[in-house]
Amino acid sequence: MQLDLFEGVILSQDQLEKVAKFKEDRSKNAKNAELKNQTIVGTLVEAGFVEGVDFKNTFNVSLVTNDVQLGYSFNDTQFTANDVEFIQIRGGVSFLSKRFSKEDNVVNDTEIKYFEFDNGKFEVSSITGNYRKIKASTLLTKLKEQREQAQINMDHFNRENLNFANAIDNLREKFPTADIFTFNDFDKWGSGASYRYKDVKRIKAQFENGSYVTFNVGLDGNYRIAKKYDAATVGLDSDQLMEFFTNQNK
Repeated sequence: MQLDLFEGVILSQDQLEKVAKFKEDRSKNAKNAELKNQTIVGTLVEAGFVEGVDFKNTFNVSLVTNDVQLGYSFNDTQFTANDVEFIQIRGGVSFLSKRFSKEDNVVNDTEIKYFEFDNGKFEVSSITGNYRKIKASTLLTKLKEQREQAQINMDHFNRENLNFANAIDNLREKFPTADIFTFNDFDKWGSGASYRYKDVKRIKAQFENGSYVTFNVGLDGNYRIAKKYDAATVGLDSDQLMEFFTNQNK
């Protein structure tokens, strides 16, 4: 048994050994982590990454003094050792990218902190969109493309919004009795269990009798009919519908 001079807690020999093992493991882990960090940074720089532009390295090793809890509660070996001095690791490498926010209509700087590194290759699904390991040079290309795409997405979003606003103004001027607005629609393709759906933004012109027309708006600003619905013909049987069309052509 030994007295913990800071708190007056008596630690057993087994507990003292656990504290020593904890400090030893922390020291080993710090050395391994530092070596890996150096390898990652070296691999990135060699591939053309620029620190502060393409990545940030906040890796830090420091000596701290804290209380630590060791052992396990399930077998009643858990205890707290006070004022233990040990090596602490913080930070690491993160990739510097950009994301477009539709909500704020702005391109934000983002840090990508979660990735895998093994045998000189990186797995960064939030950049590549998959879980394949790729070379650092390929990753740099993907990272630059992602940053460029963020600006492209914002430009496309603003151009689309302007085109929709202009189309709505044009339709409202031509057809003032219709309720004209944007809405989220979808397109469907495939068959059976292989159906696929895609969200699509469209304009809808709704009339009081229930009839409506929906429009696609192109990047050129022109609008074209996507779907039309005539409420006057919904309840007609085949003969009545034929008669309706016949009267239209008189």
